[in-house]
Amino acid sequence: MFLAFSLLVMLFLLAACSNNEKTGKGEGEAFTYTFFNASSTGKDINTADTKIGKMFEKETGVNFDIEHIVGDSNQKIGTMIASGEYPELLNAQNATNDVIDAGGFVPLNDLIEEHAPNLRKLYDPIWEKMKQEDGNIYILPSGVSNGYIKPPNIGQSAFFIKREALKEQGYPHPKTVDEYFEIIEKYAKAHPTTNGADTIPYTLLQYDWHVGQLFDPPAFLSGEQEGIIVDNETQEVSVYHNKDITKRWLGKLNEINKKGLLDKEAFTQNFDEYLAKISSGRVVGWFGPRWESGTALDTLEQDDDPYNDFMGFPIVFEEGIKDQYLNPESFVTSPGMGLTTGTAEEDQVRIIKYLDHMAKIDSQKLITWGIEGETYEVNDDGRFYRTQEQIDLTADKKFRDEFGFTALGWYWPIMGGKFDDGNSVDPVVQPEVAQLAYDEVDKEFLKAYNIETFTDLFTEPEPAPWFPFWDAAIETGSEAQLYDQQSRDLIKRSYPDIILADPAKFDAEWNKFKKQFDKLPYKAYEKVMQDSVNREVELMK
Repeated sequence: MFLAFSLLVMLFLLAACSNNEKTGKGEGEAFTYTFFNASSTGKDINTADTKIGKMFEKETGVNFDIEHIVGDSNQKIGTMIASGEYPELLNAQNATNDVIDAGGFVPLNDLIEEHAPNLRKLYDPIWEKMKQEDGNIYILPSGVSNGYIKPPNIGQSAFFIKREALKEQGYPHPKTVDEYFEIIEKYAKAHPTTNGADTIPYTLLQYDWHVGQLFDPPAFLSGEQEGIIVDNETQEVSVYHNKDITKRWLGKLNEINKKGLLDKEAFTQNFDEYLAKISSGRVVGWFGPRWESGTALDTLEQDDDPYNDFMGFPIVFEEGIKDQYLNPESFVTSPGMGLTTGTAEEDQVRIIKYLDHMAKIDSQKLITWGIEGETYEVNDDGRFYRTQEQIDLTADKKFRDEFGFTALGWYWPIMGGKFDDGNSVDPVVQPEVAQLAYDEVDKEFLKAYNIETFTDLFTEPEPAPWFPFWDAAIETGSEAQLYDQQSRDLIKRSYPDIILADPAKFDAEWNKFKKQFDKLPYKAYEKVMQDSVNREVELMK
């Protein structure tokens, strides 16, 4: 009888241990769950191995093993869908809708309403936008806006010019596309070679998905926001690739090509070759988002000659056009993270409470700014700032990883814009931080153009609740999707012919392209975008 009782006790203990392994809970230990992030590569880590994560663990009793994508993310997510086995928390990136359709995500509406008041408040501006057609919320996006704040530096698109060209010509302030290329032409003629090789007056990139440098300028030059044209008064939507503003832009490129100012390899270079040119100091001008050329520009910033770096301008076709280069306040709802059906109900509650703890304002400031006195300071007016030592410290990758800025930053429920006290959520955007981070050459150009930050040259954007357009859902196999792909293929094939044509044949090449473009189902695409704009405007009322 004693032996039977002992066996019963052992079986009970084994069952208890098995249950503890399943939930990730040991006696006196935290619950450990898995967060698979298909939106990012990086080193797998447990959040409790970071300073912020350890603090959150003590306050919530929860930590996460963060796993990042290796290889094809769609294949990995496809395996999850096929097997029905998911991590507790999942960012499925491009396959998000596939997981939703497969029933892999848990509806979050009731969980948030019942257990997460801070999370509910964080997502209040886009609560209705987050709902799927069935009325359920499955995904928690990162960066939900809490008011617009103008960035101090250009991270998005602009027309860039080499600083040496600006300094040499007395710091001219180009406003129109003609003035922009006049500066480039004057400098290129005075400096036919750079570092022992031909100077490249103007380059552009058309390779793989990198097509914005050729596609986007007509909108920006005419005072529109990127992607598609929306009339601010009527909200009427239209594509612009077949319109006169595009012909005008291509005509300018045709003109500079005739003058020998366009990179001869513009349409044949790959991305690495393009970056190598930017980092070589040979390029005088280019258009595009600064982040796209980021690695090359980082190299230039470490160069012995700081004048090889670039300065961005909000160039338009003609004076009087109001530039709209800066991104407006954004209300993105996808992609993001969701709780999966691989999560037990009691664990769903623990995880949503953990996310709710993250959504507290004090937690948000900890995630983005860190600890007062260690990674930032507060002045008498309540403004956050960093000393030079703190700027250097928080820029160090090893420190960011160990502190938790990397592991617990983007991809989690993080707000964007500014806190209610007026401080920027992102320290890099805080003017007090940006101004201290400027070096002597930065300050030289700021003084020359009588500005305090580099975006002072740019107009604050008009509100656009429909921005960004890539957030609009285009049905697979639809005419709209067909247009999206066919237009890209046609443009990539036709624009080089138009730009490189003999000027006498420019109109003929443009008309040839326009005739082919007009056969595409662009009206179906416009309708999808119009429906999206109408819906977003209505939801944000």
